[in-house]
Amino acid sequence: MNAPSDKMRLARAYVPFQIFCERLDPMEGLMKGTIFPELYFPYRENKR
Repeated sequence: MNAPSDKMRLARAYVPFQIFCERLDPMEGLMKGTIFPELYFPYRENKR
């Protein structure tokens, strides 16, 4: 069995630069999971 190399990366995080512009109402933020509109990306299933 091959052991993973120390040089191999298993995953890489992508964290976009965020500029604070506005925030959502606390109750809306609770429903969306964030109070920052720039970070809200709802899941949309691809339908073929």
